[in-house]
Amino acid sequence: MASALSPESRDLLSAGVQIDAEMQVDLELARQHRLETLKAELTRLVTEGNGLTAVDQVMGLFLDMDRRAEQLAFRVLLADRFRFGRRTERLSSNELQQLFLAFGGDAETAKTLEELPVPAPEQPEQVPEGATDAEAAPEPEPVSSEQGKPKKKKRQRVRSMKVDPKVERIPHTSSVPEGERDCSVCGKPMKAFGCIEHQLISFVPAKIVVHVEQREKLGCSFCRKDVAVDERAAAPAVVRKVDTSLLAKLVEEKCVLALPLDRQRRQLARLGLDVPDKTLQSYWAYTTDLLEPVATAALSEVLGSTIVAADDSHLKTLDKSRKYGTFRGHLWCFVGTDGAPGGPETVAYGYTPSWQATEISAWFSAIDGFVQCDGYAGYSREVEDDDGESMVAVPPDRRLGCGMHIRSKFHASLLAKDVRAAIPLKYFADLYAIEADCKERGLDSNARADERRRRSLPLLDALDSWTDLLHPKLLPKSPLRRATTYAINQRDFFRRCFEDGRFEIDNGRVERRIRMFAVARRNFLFTGSPRGGERLAAAFTLADSCLLLGVEPHRYLTDVIGKLENSWPLSRLSELVPHRWAAQQAAQQAAE
Repeated sequence: MASALSPESRDLLSAGVQIDAEMQVDLELARQHRLETLKAELTRLVTEGNGLTAVDQVMGLFLDMDRRAEQLAFRVLLADRFRFGRRTERLSSNELQQLFLAFGGDAETAKTLEELPVPAPEQPEQVPEGATDAEAAPEPEPVSSEQGKPKKKKRQRVRSMKVDPKVERIPHTSSVPEGERDCSVCGKPMKAFGCIEHQLISFVPAKIVVHVEQREKLGCSFCRKDVAVDERAAAPAVVRKVDTSLLAKLVEEKCVLALPLDRQRRQLARLGLDVPDKTLQSYWAYTTDLLEPVATAALSEVLGSTIVAADDSHLKTLDKSRKYGTFRGHLWCFVGTDGAPGGPETVAYGYTPSWQATEISAWFSAIDGFVQCDGYAGYSREVEDDDGESMVAVPPDRRLGCGMHIRSKFHASLLAKDVRAAIPLKYFADLYAIEADCKERGLDSNARADERRRRSLPLLDALDSWTDLLHPKLLPKSPLRRATTYAINQRDFFRRCFEDGRFEIDNGRVERRIRMFAVARRNFLFTGSPRGGERLAAAFTLADSCLLLGVEPHRYLTDVIGKLENSWPLSRLSELVPHRWAAQQAAQQAAE
């Protein structure tokens, strides 16, 4: 639809071109032409009986004009402040006091001291070493008799900091001075009966260790015709200068600690190991290619779960043939569960170079259970399978909605100052309070389903009625209209979550798992190619699975890399999947 604003005149003014009388006539004619075209279009819609569509278009045009006017008014305000504002950079005493208070300073200190210091934060709250949980737990807040309101009490941590007994301890002994070693009463020498300890935890950086295997050489010093060399203890399966521990470090720290390879290279250099960029990149590619079959096996097990939650996050990918040298790839996260509340979960990742439904159809066609996802349109598009038959990426009868995504749209409209959004947010707060109560009581899936039918469905009915009543009255491009549209489109999928106690009412399990990648992406920024994205997905699959199981990723990766390099049987590939590997390690420890 044409806009009543004049983009030509705005562009000319922005470029600093002075508009003369002749140019003004041309601009006015162009404006009249746009308005006449708009009038003809609206007249046609009214004549055809589409009056509501015409009203929506006019209201959308007015909304755009109002936003543009508000932006221009804000720019004029900033320009006036810049032009007529105070030029000096020196702050007055009142401004310094306000700045002191803004940084968390005390109001009494701000009034008494002439020279205000930078406010220092309070010491971090800690529980003394060795304190029990009962001693560390916060006491109930006392009630003030005057106002009847609870007084604020300093919050304590639930448990104290613990140091493993295996950690190296360096004692620093000090003795009582000679002049104070005699008893002040009888004057005789006092005997030592103990000491008072004060612990201070320090961080000592990691270190590089070079294992040098020295094989003895013997030679005949008489005839000089015979030499003997001791045999090597154990020749490695792959000859290189580093062992599997450094390869595991590359994968673990890039995924778990979000350290790019270049940052790891500089870290190793500080520890005394100078590794060229190309060498470190080749180690990364080799390691992830080696681990990819295990990651694929893990992904297949996740997709075979009863309930699979899915979501994606973008990943910038380099491509010199593109206009800006990059394109937007996507890393997909899948979390599988059997549906038991609080039951075990499995996680896996995959990469696609685009957001098209054809890229993800192979994964979703392998899922026989329920799929919980957001409102991405690709889930409902028809694609062709391997046999050329048409299919929907995510079948509607096995699709579950996400309450977090629906709620976020209403929250965005509340941030846009539309107070009507507080009503659906209150409904969502009540729904999640019921879910929290079920979790606290430890209800199984059947009991949780009964609670939802009794308590949650009436709230859901009220939310749907409110949405249907308000939706036709809203402006077409308003944030609240977008929220109600999304809620109506996702209604059937969201309501299905309340029909079975095995289902969660949101996709939070995926959002929590993919957060680690979203944080890491801020550090390494992009991947070098689509193949690099696939390698990254394989690395995150194994590293995040270890974190989900409570397994040390470095220990797992070191062991699995060593086994794969020593020709691990393909028929036993599933034994290297993280949850099976962890179960086997636990069984071995129990047997020992």
